[in-house]
Amino acid sequence: MIFSLLKIRKKTSAVLAGIAVGLACLWAVASWQDLSPQQLLNMLLGSILLVGGIMIAALCLVAAFSLLKKLLRRFGGSD
Repeated sequence: MIFSLLKIRKKTSAVLAGIAVGLACLWAVASWQDLSPQQLLNMLLGSILLVGGIMIAALCLVAAFSLLKKLLRRFGGSD
């Protein structure tokens, strides 16, 4: 593969190849659906906000369960 000639690690080359394939797919869908760059940017921003919201919700759940676990340990251990 060309990445081996560039002395890039396997994981890094896999990430670069994945990004390249993703960009090619996005370009193909954009040309097929005749989407403007503004519409593509809006979809990208919406996707980033969705993933960010999911990550924030997951962090809040983990924090809530950790706090609940500590409270249960404190009250359960004092009996």
